[in-house]
This record gives sequence, structure tokens and C-alpha cells, in this order.
Amino acid sequence: MEKVDVGFVGCGFMGQLAHLANFARDPRVNLVAIADLRPQLARKVAEKYSIPRVYGSHTELLDKAEVDAVVEITPDDLHAPVGIDAMEDGKHVYTEKPVAPTSAEARRMVKSSSKNSVILHVSYMKRYDKGVEIAREHVSGAIADGSLGDVTYAKSRGFGGDWICNLEKPIQTDEPVPPYEKINPEGIPEDMVGDYRTYLNVYCHNLNLLRYLVGDPEGASFASFHPNGKVLCLEYGDFPAIIETGWLSASFWDEQTQVYFKDGRVTVDTPPPLLRNVSADVEVYRAGKDQESLRPLAGHDWSFKRSAEHFIDCILNETDSRTSGTDSMLDVELIEEAFVKLASSKNQGSR
Repeated sequence: MEKVDVGFVGCGFMGQLAHLANFARDPRVNLVAIADLRPQLARKVAEKYSIPRVYGSHTELLDKAEVDAVVEITPDDLHAPVGIDAMEDGKHVYTEKPVAPTSAEARRMVKSSSKNSVILHVSYMKRYDKGVEIAREHVSGAIADGSLGDVTYAKSRGFGGDWICNLEKPIQTDEPVPPYEKINPEGIPEDMVGDYRTYLNVYCHNLNLLRYLVGDPEGASFASFHPNGKVLCLEYGDFPAIIETGWLSASFWDEQTQVYFKDGRVTVDTPPPLLRNVSADVEVYRAGKDQESLRPLAGHDWSFKRSAEHFIDCILNETDSRTSGTDSMLDVELIEEAFVKLASSKNQGSR
């Protein structure tokens, strides 16, 4: 296979501005079809990107278009229905994070990927940031050779801000977004579901990035939970980690991840998601007798573009994704676990 025939499902904000252009510009990709439940929007987007075939649903696309892979950028609740249909049809699938809104749906996605021997790639684009890759090399190297001593602590801060950065407006029509079924996890009461869905959709990024740097925790629970600010505690056995989250109406992007060692620290300041061609800023601080601070430079690139390129690499080289469905499922499981624990403790406290 020299080129990958791709069908694109979903013409919304993220589909247009974060994903579609990257696949359209990859010379290894034939973007042969697009589908959306809003026919006027699908036609307008197809015309902009010279996509020859337009369909009114993903099922119609799968039935009529010859494609090797499906990129589906749909609401969280549709990831499993759309993705599983595509994988059962033998197509590789690229989807947005989280992989699914519940651990049960995530497991269904992973099972379908395995059964049909197809790639399930989840767009955790921060793992493809050049600066993040450099930071991971330093963290992994220090853990392997002990040059900074043992890991003593890790933390992530996510308070948002301006994440769009004056990017161009997407194509829009007056067509309403069609309704779809909401899928919520068991064990989380209705009055907590909104918080759960927001946390999973936004801050799964912080959890996924922390896991990329220091590995997988043994469990997760909330140390503090409030409407406008939360602290999630992760237990690593030899050290703790926390994720501090909230929101700030800032003109900048307030997000940072740090890994502390006995004799040093690695800090990663990640850029706004839609700020193109800017990589994460990295500082490697070495303590001890001869102290130094290194600022390795990553160069200009966009993590969303590199995520798309990686997916195509995996298809052409028949390798698994760095952000596979199996790996991404753990984010859903950990966040769901933390909310279920919180719901249980609140229920016991009210007795």
C-alpha cells in the first residue's frame, strides 16, 4: 500500500479546524469521502477540500465508499457506535479523545479493534508534541540511569484559557445538530454526571500526558472536589501524583506538567491546542553540587498534524498506535473509578 484511502465522518468545529486539513494535506492520503448528518454542511466542506463523495451518514459511507480507514470526529457518545461499525467493516479508525464516554464502551471499542485486527488511534495530540517527546526522553532516561535519583512526585495543572488562538472560523450552516443518545457510566449519580462528562472530555488530556511521562498509576481518587476546581490524586506506590484542574478566562493557556526527582525536575509547558506550529516549552533542572537548567528546543510543528501523520504511518507500516484504544481506555477507567469512589463516599457520608 502506497496511499491510504480515507473516509472522514463529522464536519463540526474540531473536525474542520483540528483534523480535516491535516489529512487533506498529507501526500500519502486519498481523502475520498466525507459524511455528516447535516447534508448542506457536508457538501460545503467537501467542496472546500475537493472531496469527491459526500454521504449523509457513516453507514452510507461504509456501504458505498471504498476506504482503508475512517477518521471520525464526532461527539463522545458516538465514538463507539461509529467506530465499531467502521472496525467491524475492517477499517482502521482515528477518533478524538476520550475513546468513549464510559469504560464499558471503551472496552467494546478495544475488543472490536482486536477482533478485526485494525488500528484504533485516539487523538491525544499532546503525546505527539515535539517538546513533550523531548521531555519524555529526559524523564525516561533519568529513571533508567538514576542520574536524578528516584521520582518523588509528579503533578499536572490544567486551567485552560484561550485555546483557539484566533484560528479561522469553520464553515457553518443553519442546520441543527441531530440528537443522539447520551451514554453514562453506572455508579455515578445523575447530579454528578455533568461534572464527570466535562472532566473526562477536558482533563483526560492531563491524565494521559502524565501517564505518558511517568507510567500508569495504581488507582485514582479525588482529594478535593468542587464545582470550579478539583484535585485528583494518583497513587504510584513509590510516589504520589496530582492533577489540579479548573478554568481561567485568560488570554493565555495555563497548563503545565512536572516530574520531580530527588535531584532534579522536568517541566513541560504545553501550548494552546489550536496554536499551530508551536511546540511545548521544556526545562530540565539538575540539582546537586553542580546545578544547571537546560532548555532544549523542539522546533516548530503542530501536534495535531503529527498525530494524523502517525496514524497513517501505523497503517502503512502495520504497527500499533502510540495512543491506541487499549492505552486510552485506561484514562476512562481511572476517571470513572475516581467519580464512582467520590459518589460512594458522599453516599456514605449522607447516612
